[in-house]
Amino acid sequence: MTGPSTMRRFLIGIVIVLGLVALLRGLRPAPRFNRAQNTLNVQRLAADGTPVREEFQPRLAPYLAVYHGAGWCPPCQQFSPRLAEFYHDADKAGHRFQLVMVNYDRSDADMVAYMRQHRMEFPALRRDEAGGWGATTGDGIPNLVIIDTSTGRVVASSFDGSTYVGCDEPLKVLRKIISQGHP
Repeated sequence: MTGPSTMRRFLIGIVIVLGLVALLRGLRPAPRFNRAQNTLNVQRLAADGTPVREEFQPRLAPYLAVYHGAGWCPPCQQFSPRLAEFYHDADKAGHRFQLVMVNYDRSDADMVAYMRQHRMEFPALRRDEAGGWGATTGDGIPNLVIIDTSTGRVVASSFDGSTYVGCDEPLKVLRKIISQGHP
């Protein structure tokens, strides 16, 4: 009579182990940005649409929004106009946040074309130039990550663990930061 009981325990053990493996896969450690560099060389569009290179200091404001996107990505093409409109209309005089795009296009020319297409006035740099600020919180784009620059802690992201929740959730958090000064 130990045969069926042993088999049942074995199967329950297998199910538990597989469940733990699935759980651990979803528990990816959140990136910390407190060791990322203090200055980035970025491109920004001038009023006439020409790209201008400049230095960008990610820690000047209490919060940094890092947008991971690319012109070849259809979901990015859907979200980017909303982000560009948000940035254009946002009160940047309060210095509560900064926004930078980490771009996944194949060339600087593709990145600049994507920026022009959606009138993205915020600074951008290619992923291979982003250093520690290029870390992501998930496995895809678009991804909007809101970082507390004093601690390096992720405040909001397009990913909840390994589940994609979209860019609108972190954008809501950014709106709250602007209106209230904190998330």
